[in-house]
Amino acid sequence: WQGFGEGMLSIRYALQTLSDNGFHHIALQKAAGVGFGTPEYMLRHNATTMWESWWRSEDLYSRNHPFLGALAEWMVSSVAGVSLYPTTIGGRKVLFWPQFPKSPMIMEYASASYGSVVGDFSIGWRFEDHRSSQSK
Repeated sequence: WQGFGEGMLSIRYALQTLSDNGFHHIALQKAAGVGFGTPEYMLRHNATTMWESWWRSEDLYSRNHPFLGALAEWMVSSVAGVSLYPTTIGGRKVLFWPQFPKSPMIMEYASASYGSVVGDFSIGWRFEDHRSSQSK
């Protein structure tokens, strides 16, 4: 099981901390996990937004919480690699810094766009098997 055991409010910090400190592969495994405590669990139970809790309930919990948007923020900034430059004002500068997985078996490609007042910034990357293209 590679889901989240940290609790709902710490997901933002757990993913970013793992990626920033050399454990990006573990963050990817957590985000792509299957079963209870993963985004896949919510999607499998027809979620259209992120729930307040991992527990599935028809009447106990709210099922529309943007704080889990941190997962999407992490995907754009760490996986695809576009984020605001640390000292920017008003989003005028962005930083392109993708953190590639150790293997294309974990993730083959990523892309993201960031819209700002000065324009749109986009990035995309893909693992390609150059051996097969050289043999043609």
